[in-house]
Amino acid sequence: MRKKKIKILFRISGGRARNKEYGLGHIYHAMNLAPRLKPTEIFFLVEDYGKAIDLLQKYNFKNLFSLKKGLDIKSDIDQTIKFVKNNNIDILIVIKHDLITKTYVKSMRKHVKTVVISDVRKIDYDADLVINGFIGFENTITKNKFGIRCLLGPKYQILNKKYETIKKSNRKKYLILATFGGFDEQNIIQILCQQLEIFLDKIKVKIILGQSTSKSNQVKIIQSKFPKNLEIINETNNLKKEILSSRFGICAGGITTYEFASLGIPFAIICQYKHQLATAREWEKNGLAFNLGFPNKKINMKIQKFLKYLIEGNAMNKLESKHIVDGYGAKRVAKEILNLLH
Repeated sequence: MRKKKIKILFRISGGRARNKEYGLGHIYHAMNLAPRLKPTEIFFLVEDYGKAIDLLQKYNFKNLFSLKKGLDIKSDIDQTIKFVKNNNIDILIVIKHDLITKTYVKSMRKHVKTVVISDVRKIDYDADLVINGFIGFENTITKNKFGIRCLLGPKYQILNKKYETIKKSNRKKYLILATFGGFDEQNIIQILCQQLEIFLDKIKVKIILGQSTSKSNQVKIIQSKFPKNLEIINETNNLKKEILSSRFGICAGGITTYEFASLGIPFAIICQYKHQLATAREWEKNGLAFNLGFPNKKINMKIQKFLKYLIEGNAMNKLESKHIVDGYGAKRVAKEILNLLH
């Protein structure tokens, strides 16, 4: 008799959502984990606020289904349970911090094995398995107040398979690599370029724009003044290679911080969303990064002070060389998820 293939559903949200802290981080989490869940059939139920399904299609993921945007919790629960039943889903993986309520998780568990992947400092979900790779947690397997198994700490951070193998590169073409994910809602690229302009006669910088980020006229003018020292590209299929070509990084407080850390490249963080501030503070507390906070009134002064500090060589001396992210988180997490059915 032919063995039934395990069916796994990712319930994710992403894109440019006004007043919602999404971006494409949750989509990348799913994309990094899905290839590790073999042999299974993977489905994606996506609340798409722009570019989320496009991104999944670009990397040849199949079984993509849209969920109406902005549903209330009850409607979301009803629609997801209906999908689970109609497609005989064995495991549901939820990556969406504002959706993971007590009611939601309890409702799902009645119908399907439920895994919660959280990127905020919470673990008390009554799911079948909880995963949280937050830098503020020690690497451990423990149980939460519901007695549920929890995989905690950067050892379980879900990165692309590329980060499992590290080949050190001594060829550092750029002093700084800056990237702020798929969407630059706060115009951080422009703010950064305005401060970089003061130093671009001395340093080389590369900036990677996200899917829906374009160069403003001001950024174009600055780049035209320093064509040899400021390189700006639209997206990349190999962020690891770009990171390794630089001595230092500047990024938002999401998954990219763990990618820089896995490669041993120090970095500074400019937060895009409120929940990223806790991540930025923990990286700084651990001596692995500089926390520049939010792009508020003080950000220009902070960036300028930091760049001066970096160029003088003081930044490198301050940061410790710790390898607390080894890149194998997705492999560990996938094994634990598949074990739920054994």
